[in-house]
Amino acid sequence: FGIYDFIVIGAGATGSVIANRLSKIKEWNILLLEAGSFGTEVNDIPNMALSLRNNMANKECAYPRGKGIGGSTLINGLVYSRGNKRDFDKWSELGNPGWSYNEVLPYFKISENFMKTDRNVVVDYEYHGTGGDLNVEYHIPRHPLLNLWLKANKEQGYEVVDYNGRKQIGAAVAQLNTKEGKRDHAGNAFINSIKNRSNLKIATESYVTKILIFENNKTVSGVKFSHKGQTYIAKTKKEVILSAGAIASPQILMLSGIGPAKHLDDVGIKVIENLEVGSVLRDHATFYGLQFDSNYTKTIKPLKQYIKEYFKGYGSLTYPHNDDGIGFYQTKFEKYPDYPDLEIQMIIIDEFLNTLQNRLASAKEHSWQHLDMTRSFALYIIGLHAKSTGTIRLKNSKNVDIDTLYEGIKFALSLVETQAFKQINTTLVKQVLPSCQDKPYLSKSYWYCVLRYFTSNLYHPLGTCPMGPDRNKGAVVDSRTKVYGIRNLRVADASIFPFTFSGHPNAPCVMIGEKVSDLIKLQYL
Repeated sequence: FGIYDFIVIGAGATGSVIANRLSKIKEWNILLLEAGSFGTEVNDIPNMALSLRNNMANKECAYPRGKGIGGSTLINGLVYSRGNKRDFDKWSELGNPGWSYNEVLPYFKISENFMKTDRNVVVDYEYHGTGGDLNVEYHIPRHPLLNLWLKANKEQGYEVVDYNGRKQIGAAVAQLNTKEGKRDHAGNAFINSIKNRSNLKIATESYVTKILIFENNKTVSGVKFSHKGQTYIAKTKKEVILSAGAIASPQILMLSGIGPAKHLDDVGIKVIENLEVGSVLRDHATFYGLQFDSNYTKTIKPLKQYIKEYFKGYGSLTYPHNDDGIGFYQTKFEKYPDYPDLEIQMIIIDEFLNTLQNRLASAKEHSWQHLDMTRSFALYIIGLHAKSTGTIRLKNSKNVDIDTLYEGIKFALSLVETQAFKQINTTLVKQVLPSCQDKPYLSKSYWYCVLRYFTSNLYHPLGTCPMGPDRNKGAVVDSRTKVYGIRNLRVADASIFPFTFSGHPNAPCVMIGEKVSDLIKLQYL
């Protein structure tokens, strides 16, 4: 399939950036391999994302992943949330030079095109970039219930903040990766405008099955991939950059002989390098069981009207899934100043009730029919630093951090007791769960029972190829994102996060793409 200076595997939030930045060097030839294809106009509609995911079944936590140019940014919730300063300082303190907050902030800003489309928000402009490829804006018009959300937080002592600015703890209206109401996924932002560069070859519908490695010196020579039933080999003169995401990147490494030796032996794969690939899978544990009714009413419009509004850049179809209200909080379990361990999202259900139904297997058992779709909303309770982990393994501590989520439930219930929400007679919808019927309603034992039915992941997998200074302590890549023991191979995506963080993955993944591109240029130019 040819010889290239660099081969990038995966065109998601990180790989798209790297392919763009490296192909700016005219002397370099870049191959970008993507399992999916270019998106359609349907992908640009923010509120279509949930319909593009498969529903959950058999009470398993789903991990929908975007397949196409743009990766999971084709189907994510579009919230642009970088995390907390402390998150990145912890990376650096772990022994990863170059990854402190002050060192990565310029990489966040360089890719950002911030647009203050809502005049009534707080913005710390010195923390934002303008003129970058990735659009960041506020949904317009603001939903009336969001004003109550902000007022309720103020009653509880939380100011309105720019959570990507100087202070994260507080309430906000979400910043979104949309452009005039359309999804600004990584493909739109970083690939579509440069896809015809003469030194960039984009191979879609190309499934990488193996990274090719010379066993005598453990040097990467290329990749093997399939395209429409045919197998191809592409060679590299410099490096392969694996950006297939926190699920597929460890899978590809293990298929290539890089991973836990015992597991690879068990599945019949020859071990080339024994590393703890896929041994830790992290996510944000999330409780979806708080729904509220009120006397707020909204008229449901004909579908044609929503479509007309969408093409004018506003309206319900331009919401990702109506999670415009967002807040970050610190419970009694977190002692570090201005370091949240809890996030709450306000989800305005409107006519898009499937937002909730798609989340949980238990939704199949318990009817949501009693909710009036014109006036109900939900509060999602998100534990930002869960200790529970999982693993990624080839075919052949399970408990969620319940205490933090329970603290979140108590705070959420106090929010809806404020004067702001009393204006619309907000009431909690009782969850009818046979297994919890013997617990006093709203007691601690009741909520601990309900938590086990309505808690899942937030579709934020990370940490499966963690960065660190010591491979003997579980690290897979070093601070330059190079795979330990293997030459000419980097991993660059959410899998390298050594910890969970206080935000959503998209923004940090784009930042990683910017930084890794500079690391590569620093080495070869």
